[in-house]
Amino acid sequence: MKKSRWLALLALLSAVMLLAAACGGDDDDGDAGAEDVDCNWVIGTMGALSGDNATIGQPIFQGIEYAVEELNEAGELPCTLELVDEDSQGDPAQAPPLAQSLVENEELVAIVGPYFSGETLATGEIFSESGVAFVCPSCTGATIDDQGYETFFRAVADDDVQGEVAGQYLTSLGGSVAIAHDNQDYSKGLADAVAKTVGDTEGPFIISPGEEDSIPPVVTQIVDAGTDLLFYGGYSAEAKPLVQQLREAGYEGTIVSDDGAKDSTFGEIGDAVEGLQVTCPCVDPLGIPEAEAFVSGINETYDRDPGTFAADAYDATNLVAEALKEADPEGAVEDVRVSVVEYLRDANYTGITKTYQFTETGNLDVGPEAVYVYEWSTPDEDFVSLGPASELIE
Repeated sequence: MKKSRWLALLALLSAVMLLAAACGGDDDDGDAGAEDVDCNWVIGTMGALSGDNATIGQPIFQGIEYAVEELNEAGELPCTLELVDEDSQGDPAQAPPLAQSLVENEELVAIVGPYFSGETLATGEIFSESGVAFVCPSCTGATIDDQGYETFFRAVADDDVQGEVAGQYLTSLGGSVAIAHDNQDYSKGLADAVAKTVGDTEGPFIISPGEEDSIPPVVTQIVDAGTDLLFYGGYSAEAKPLVQQLREAGYEGTIVSDDGAKDSTFGEIGDAVEGLQVTCPCVDPLGIPEAEAFVSGINETYDRDPGTFAADAYDATNLVAEALKEADPEGAVEDVRVSVVEYLRDANYTGITKTYQFTETGNLDVGPEAVYVYEWSTPDEDFVSLGPASELIE
């Protein structure tokens, strides 16, 4: 009888323990094993998501957003990623408080952005002092890496590289060259680099960004200069009316611009866009076998081909993810930020567009082969890659 009662007590105790274990497994507040940590990491981004330059900013954002969605679906990171975006409209004046808001997020581990050079210069100190890596997928301004930002990394060639190559390309086309720009950090820096390489140029002729009345006088100056070639440094918001008005005024020279003007909406100006060329430190993902799945995914998700720098932004996000794979999900966010920066400093990561290695100042370690020339042939098409500029220079 005693033996039976003892066995019954053991059975009852076992049942209670099993029930407690089952209940504990459903308790979200209970302790979890390291392999089942429930955590969240924030990737921040900032750029022109609305306004005149949204046609440039939105494709970049889409590349980042698509990468984050893919990474979460794959489930290979210790924590779930959350994308937090700030819309600066590409304006350096709006950018600093938005950057401050990002770095104050207690789950922020890295930034993919900003998108434009001016806003990067306006926010770099904020990001750097917070210890958060900011990987810029598209800011090409040549002075950014001179600022001493300790956590800055650039995913594309800078304008020292692009400007020299663009200048060599213009020289190879033959003829006289005029220079125009919109006097913003990015635009002026690139135009100056082109002019330095070309040597003898007309201009520079200056447009005021956002002021349409400043364009007609510049059109007159360029037409009067009568050059065979024009290089325009700036963004599409001003480049579109400039090109249209130049053609309407009878300017027949070849017009070459930059990545800031590589905008799929250029067809809005009709026949005037024909023959427009741009240089860009960006490869066309439509021509890369490694990017086939990415191109297909962007098509399915956004009902469009990847825009300028979308593939570079996708790569930059996956580069950050590589850094996060070894981060401690239970560690302080400050420690995670440090681990990301340390990884990036020694990175040797191959994405769909290129291999990513960085110099001591955060520049991408690439040369002139990274700059491509694109041309818009007919009004109803888009910019088509002519290939690396270095291969087109005679």
